[in-house]
Amino acid sequence: MAVKTIAGIAAGSLTFNGYLSIIKCIDSGAVFVATITNISGGVYQVTVDPQ
Repeated sequence: MAVKTIAGIAAGSLTFNGYLSIIKCIDSGAVFVATITNISGGVYQVTVDPQ
């Protein structure tokens, strides 16, 4: 799943358990917001919530 900033700039990708369910929801028109909650080296912890 590609991740973009609010400005539309590519920021990386997300992989997590259940990401296919999120993709199905996005394909159906749902909008989600991802928030970085922790950064440790190159590992980012993110929460993904419906908007």
